[in-house]
Amino acid sequence: MKSLVRGMASIGFGCTVFMFGLLPAKAQSTETSDCAAKAIASDNAATQITALGRARNLARQTAEAANGGLEVYRADASMHGRISDAPCVDNGNGSWTFTVRGGAPGFTTPTQETVVTVDGNNWTIKVDYNGPVRS
Repeated sequence: MKSLVRGMASIGFGCTVFMFGLLPAKAQSTETSDCAAKAIASDNAATQITALGRARNLARQTAEAANGGLEVYRADASMHGRISDAPCVDNGNGSWTFTVRGGAPGFTTPTQETVVTVDGNNWTIKVDYNGPVRS
């Protein structure tokens, strides 16, 4: 009897995971950023995706610092979630350019835009633009 109960519990857990696995917690885009698409298609995808994740984090942290720190500024959710959601361009020379939008903590519409280029060859960071959101 115990094994039957354990078996049913496993089936129940499996069905729960299966059913809830089909329902995303939030709507997810099926689009992949230029950066992520190139990293995935590269010969050394795992290394490139890891480097891209590091570059994204550096770009976000640079935008946070350039805009007064976390007490007054938060980057858009795209800079925290899946790497394929990060708004970036692969420059083809080992660097990536990220467009980080954000605003005051709790914002619903971004007010600030920071464009940051991160060079994956030597991990240098350059702020290309920091100001109001452009169209």
